[in-house]
Amino acid sequence: MRAMILPVAALLLAGAASLSHPAAAQGLETGGISITRGGGNVNTAAAKNSFAGQAATTIGGMARNGGRVETFGGLNRNLASGRNSTALQDTTTVGGTAFGRGAQANTFGGLNSNNARGFGSLATQSTTTLGGQAFGRGAQSQVSGGFNSNLAAGRFSQADQQVLTMGGSAIGRGSLDRVSGGNNRNAALARGSFASQQVVTVGGQ
Repeated sequence: MRAMILPVAALLLAGAASLSHPAAAQGLETGGISITRGGGNVNTAAAKNSFAGQAATTIGGMARNGGRVETFGGLNRNLASGRNSTALQDTTTVGGTAFGRGAQANTFGGLNSNNARGFGSLATQSTTTLGGQAFGRGAQSQVSGGFNSNLAAGRFSQADQQVLTMGGSAIGRGSLDRVSGGNNRNAALARGSFASQQVVTVGGQ
């Protein structure tokens, strides 16, 4: 788990600010599409006193001449269903870079679930989504890291979830930057259970 989520966010913002402005693309050239898929991972500790640990990182590509970059790193599941089991999952999604007029950088790292269902089980999940960069007139950067769920359903179980969503960069005349990190759910349903959720959403540049 990340011990200090806000300092990490500040460092990443400082690094993104140091990037130089790229040259403009040719108006008549057409762009390509870069698609990176790394999500949909499942981490499960199902047996008594079992342990499961998983770390997954998805890094987007690059598209020039007004192209589009799509990065998918979400839809991950972390489950501790065995008695006194432990499941740890860490996922990171980093958006790509698009250059040129009308360039688009779309990053999706949300829709993750963290569940502790076994008696005395522990499920810990950390999810980070970092937006991509789009440079050019009318460029767009869209980041979605929300719609996550955290559930402690087993007796005396514990579910801990951290969600960090950071906007990307859209630079150029008429550019647009969208960041979404909300609509998360946190619940402790069983006797003696505990559910903890920390959500941080940082706007783009």
